[in-house]
Amino acid sequence: MYNTRVASGDCYLVGEFGLLVQNMSAPSVPSPPAGVVDCHPVVQAASATIYYLQNRKKRRNFIMADLTGMGYLHFYVENLPKDKTGCPGWWLFQLAWDYFVQDQRATITGVRGDWTSGDNLDTVNRLTAGNKMSLEEASRHTWTYQQAKNKGFTRYQYIDALGGPGQYTSVDVVFLP
Repeated sequence: MYNTRVASGDCYLVGEFGLLVQNMSAPSVPSPPAGVVDCHPVVQAASATIYYLQNRKKRRNFIMADLTGMGYLHFYVENLPKDKTGCPGWWLFQLAWDYFVQDQRATITGVRGDWTSGDNLDTVNRLTAGNKMSLEEASRHTWTYQQAKNKGFTRYQYIDALGGPGQYTSVDVVFLP
């Protein structure tokens, strides 16, 4: 939904997750990478601090990203089922990064890993089970860390965690430059 003026103002809730966004024009979405199957992205919401892009062909393929008050890029990427179709996660991450850095002229000060389920948390639990690795070491083996590292964000900072080695239910870290 873009360029729609709601009678009560310029902000409204949009999408399945009810994101609060400010009315503005839609950013463009580049063509998906060559060879990608069933990737038809559409921007669902975009503002100075929110970017939500979803694949029209695969409902559980999207990125929801926000820029926190600390300037951290906080995001959730999904591409389920894992069948080698849909918009690649690395490409969705890059689109969100470019939207904030290029379109919004934001300065990203960290890449936040806030994991309560999914591949990142599974990786942390697998690698910390039996105290094989510390939480910091395991966090450096996650998909989020790889994306952060590609942007030069390699310094680890612990924020919070619930559970213990091999049985974390929540891990919250940030990767800094």
